Amino acid sequence: MKNHNDQAMESYFSAMLSEPSSTEGSVKTLTEDIHPQPENLQQLPPTLPETLIFSEQQQAPEEDIDVAPGALSESAEQSEQVTAWKNLDLGNEFQVLFFEVAGLQFAVPLTDLGGIHHLDSSLNTLFGKPDWFSGVMTHNDVLFNIVDTAKWINTGDSAESLNYTHYILLGSTAWGLSCEKLVGTEMLTPAQIKWRKVPGKRPWIAGMVKDKMCALIHAEELVRLLDSGINIYGH
Repeated sequence: MKNHNDQAMESYFSAMLSEPSSTEGSVKTLTEDIHPQPENLQQLPPTLPETLIFSEQQQAPEEDIDVAPGALSESAEQSEQVTAWKNLDLGNEFQVLFFEVAGLQFAVPLTDLGGIHHLDSSLNTLFGKPDWFSGVMTHNDVLFNIVDTAKWINTGDSAESLNYTHYILLGSTAWGLSCEKLVGTEMLTPAQIKWRKVPGKRPWIAGMVKDKMCALIHAEELVRLLDSGINIYGH
């Protein structure tokens, strides 16, 4: 039987998939009803694929840091470029990583995951960026742009109220999504996903994992939005 938390999460992501005419108010109401998952959630396996790289905590760089490659686009021409939307084709079986933000659970295919690193006080903030842009982190002399994921999806929470522990890299890009908890990995089949047929207003959602009631992230489309400097509502 579904508990209150399951029903709230299912309503939240179902609303995203169905593209209601008015979303901002409904998202706030739904997320107020969502409580954190139990502590006995499946943990990450001892051995992860090589694409999942956990970094050690680092000291903050002494020099001034500019925005990393692939950050917010300042080209109006690029932001207006229209690209045909195509949903994910992950084959007959694929593995995903589940992670948690503000009581909501998300899944990202491991094929679209560039690594996982610790998020700590070495985060460097930048001025003149959207409020969901937390700053940049350095790992192996590479700069990564860190997203305040809860603020980007407008849950009512932010880095100020949440305890982000890691950032999840989207493919080979410089974008990292902040997360509170790494839940675990799991093998899925296409039949376990409620797939989107059209991009709608949220092309970054490929579909919903049915038994988990969580969004399956379309990393390429999410990066496209981040590069354009807009949030879940196109702001």
